[in-house]
Amino acid sequence: MAEDFFEKVAADKSQLGFDYQDLVCLEYLIDMKPGEIVGLEVFDDVHHERISGTNALIQVKHSVNDGSSLTNRDLDLWKTLYNWSKASDCLSSSNLEFVFFTNKKMTARNGIVQMIVTGISDVSDLIEEILIIKSDLEAKEKNKKVDATENPIKQYVDYIYGLSRVKKEKLFNNIVIIFSTDKIFKRLASKIEYFSIEASQSLDVVHHLIGVFREQKYKLIKSGQKLSIDYETFRNKFQFNRIIKISQDRKIDFSRYHQFRNANLIDPKDGVFAKQLFDIDISPEEITEYAIEYASTCMYIQKLIDEGDFSETENESINAEVFSSWRTLHRRLYNLSEIDTDSKHKCVARNCLYEVAGISVNVSNSTMSGAMVMGKSIELSDECRIGWRHDWRDLYDGKTK
Repeated sequence: MAEDFFEKVAADKSQLGFDYQDLVCLEYLIDMKPGEIVGLEVFDDVHHERISGTNALIQVKHSVNDGSSLTNRDLDLWKTLYNWSKASDCLSSSNLEFVFFTNKKMTARNGIVQMIVTGISDVSDLIEEILIIKSDLEAKEKNKKVDATENPIKQYVDYIYGLSRVKKEKLFNNIVIIFSTDKIFKRLASKIEYFSIEASQSLDVVHHLIGVFREQKYKLIKSGQKLSIDYETFRNKFQFNRIIKISQDRKIDFSRYHQFRNANLIDPKDGVFAKQLFDIDISPEEITEYAIEYASTCMYIQKLIDEGDFSETENESINAEVFSSWRTLHRRLYNLSEIDTDSKHKCVARNCLYEVAGISVNVSNSTMSGAMVMGKSIELSDECRIGWRHDWRDLYDGKTK
């Protein structure tokens, strides 16, 4: 009974390593660019085929002891160096990067680990460090302080030491050690927040992604397929795009609009919008103000589009909403009014103009300001899609710039 219990505890700890490996793989998948591939247990624990042409082999080592350090005689490190050397001989790619990804801390002692982290300027120094370890291991074995079974790193140290100088340089100059001491769930949540996910929701999104990842992983393994996941597969089959989309509570900060007020781009003396306003007795000063609203609205929305916070489709949705509301308002005002003089006609047209600013337009969980709605209506009038007079189409249609 006691043996069964301790075997179960050991298995649970081993499973933590596999779970951590999945989370590291997910980190690389989230960062993946179009045209790239991330694999799990294909060439290494994780591998990353980059569009730059560099292929990364990532060895993931997890320790249940938060205080443990990666020492110069760490068995996992030397075994990994041995495996990478063999992989380098087998893989056709000449542009390989080796990543040792661990949740351990870096040792404070000088030696192999610190040399890799700081960069190896002279391979002779590296060979000397390996020789020191090799000689010490041989001395202990000779003095029968330990035997080969108690000193398992010796075979890997001997192998690495036996590599040619060129192979040592090729191996050690392409190694990166990532000491991932931060909590991995925190890192994943931070990556998710780059996709316009609120910080309060990012961890829930991570948990959702992990669930889908493991489900798809199970299906691929069961079907006998390798876990080589390209960008499109992760974004679609692994549902990354869908999860992000339904999790976004994106709000556009339309209050920033006032930073973009600039009348220089639109001439209040030119354009269909100016003619329409002038013909209903809007003063030149007011026309200038409307030109400012028009210009600043166009500038701000274009900036949102350029920064990826907005889309042309959303912009057209705003136009459609303003148009629909204008049409209802225009019909209502002219159905209620008897126009028997040009003066009355102009009065109704001005009312239509002024009431447009009261239209409520919502987009991306945000409400546009009245000034922006007015700017949009002036833009549509400049494109001759809406007008203020009852006969505006007869007067201005076909006169867009």
